[in-house]
Amino acid sequence: MKSLVRSLAAGALACLAAACAVAQPADWPARPIRIIVPAPAAGPFDRVIRPIAQHMTQTLKQSVVVDNRPSAGNIVGTQAGATAAPDGYTLTMTGMLNTIAQSMYDNVPFDIVKDFEHVGAIGGGAQWLVVRSDAGISSLQDLVQQARREPGKINYASSGAGSTGHLVMELLQRAAGIQLTHVPYKGGAPALQDVLAGVVPVIVIPSNAALSSVQAGKLKVLAVSSETRSPLVPNVPTFAELGYKQLSLTSWVGLSAPKGTPAAVVRRIHAALAAALQDPALSKQLESEGMIPFSTTSEQYAQLVREDTQRWGQLVRSLGIKAN
Repeated sequence: MKSLVRSLAAGALACLAAACAVAQPADWPARPIRIIVPAPAAGPFDRVIRPIAQHMTQTLKQSVVVDNRPSAGNIVGTQAGATAAPDGYTLTMTGMLNTIAQSMYDNVPFDIVKDFEHVGAIGGGAQWLVVRSDAGISSLQDLVQQARREPGKINYASSGAGSTGHLVMELLQRAAGIQLTHVPYKGGAPALQDVLAGVVPVIVIPSNAALSSVQAGKLKVLAVSSETRSPLVPNVPTFAELGYKQLSLTSWVGLSAPKGTPAAVVRRIHAALAAALQDPALSKQLESEGMIPFSTTSEQYAQLVREDTQRWGQLVRSLGIKAN
C-alpha cells in the first residue's frame, strides 16, 4: 500500500506559478473546509457525517461544513470531490457504493481507486430489507412467494440505480428466482419517504435510516445483511439464516481528499477524523444508529477501496447488471 507524497518545500517562484492554489501544510487550515456528501440532506450518509464534521471543527479550529450533492450512484457529488483543488479544503464522503458504481455504470468520470487520497474509514453498518407494516408482507418468504405468484408486480425503491440497495435486491431476485420492479430515487431519504407514504412497499436501506420508523411501527424488517443478528432488532433473521448467504455484507463509508493533496495535510485530516471516532459520545451516537466506527490508517482505507472495487466489479460483471 502506497500513498502519494508531494513535496512540501516549494519555493516562492513555484508558489507564484501555481497562484498559491495549494496551501502549505503549515498554513492549513486557513479557511473553512467542506465535506461533499453525494446524498440528500437528512439521509443516512448525512446523519453520520454531520456530528463528525462538528467534532472536526473543534479539532481543526476551522468550520467543517457539509455540502450535499445527491445523485444516482453518488457519481455527481463524488466527481465534484475528485476534481476539486487538492488543497485539503474539499473532502468527499466516499464508500462501498462508489466501488459498486464503478462497474455498474458505463463511463464513470472518475476512478474511485486512483483519483483520491483516501483519508480513513468512518464505519460500517448492515442493510435492512424493510416493508411498510401494512403492506401485507409478513416475512422474506412471504415476499418471495408473492413475487413468484405475480412476477414484476411488486415494486421496490432504492436510493438510485447502482446503489447498495439496488445490488442487494438484484442478488435476491437471482438467488430466489423472482422478478421485482426497481424504482430508483435520487437518494435514500426521498425513497424512504415514498415507502412510508405507501407509494412503494419495499426498500433495502441502511439500518440507521430505518430504525426510527421501525421503532414507531411504520416499517417491518424482513432480514438484515450482517453476519449476525442486529441487537437493534434481535428477532429479525439474517439473510444467511434464511438461505441467502450471498446477501451478507457490511456497507461502509469513509473520508477522501482529491488526488495530489499534500501528505502532511492528509495526515492532519486523518488525525481529526480519528479524534472524532475515538470520542465516546460520538461513537455511541453512531452505534445507536447501527453504524460501527472503524479505526483505520489512510493506507488501510485505500486498500479497502481497492479490494471492494475489485470484488464488486467481478460480481456486477458476472451478473450482467447495468445501472445506465
